[in-house]
Amino acid sequence: MGQKVNPNGFRYGITRQHNAIWYAEKANFADKLIEDVKIHRFFEKLTREYRIANTQIRRDSKGIITVAVHTAKLGSFLGQGGANLKKIIDDLKKAIRNKKAQINIDAVEIKNPDLNAKLLAEDIAVKLEARGSFRIAQKFAIRSAMKAGAKGIKTRVSGRLNGVDMARAEGYAEGEMKLHTLRQNVEYATATARTTYGALGIKVWVSLGDQYNQVESKSKPKVERN
Repeated sequence: MGQKVNPNGFRYGITRQHNAIWYAEKANFADKLIEDVKIHRFFEKLTREYRIANTQIRRDSKGIITVAVHTAKLGSFLGQGGANLKKIIDDLKKAIRNKKAQINIDAVEIKNPDLNAKLLAEDIAVKLEARGSFRIAQKFAIRSAMKAGAKGIKTRVSGRLNGVDMARAEGYAEGEMKLHTLRQNVEYATATARTTYGALGIKVWVSLGDQYNQVESKSKPKVERN
């Protein structure tokens, strides 16, 4: 039986950048890793409110944390005069239980939300929670992505569909989806819809075509040679 590999982890360093870019000594590594998990979970709770798709964490040698937040609602995320951004930073410091932490947030606007797998998955989840048809919700997401310029898309919803006693999975696909071709830029995301019948799992794959230029991390150390 074939085993499924996470398309995101399979492509880190090739067509995707890592979600955390920093270095730490062995004694401090665990604490910083736990802090990263808390930061990611904090922004996951704000995903639907500000349509946040991804967060990337960077740390420098001085201990300053820079979080790049990719959002489709840049205006509401920043707030008037940056007031909401300051509130988010204060709430984030409370979440990681470190009020002395030096945190900068770089808000990055998502120009085309219909090509983002995470936002498409959350859109399907919202419709399912509003008692919408799982078939119509998936087909609408597929139509939106293909119209926006995606090379291919695949969706899958699993759980007690339409409230039946027996759980099952049903999905749709359109266009190309070469999961074994590493140069193909494939976005993968999941979401959960909490319904009265239980939780429904949503998976979305979006193919953006072949990418021949390998992604380079900006934090690579410079090596001096004699």
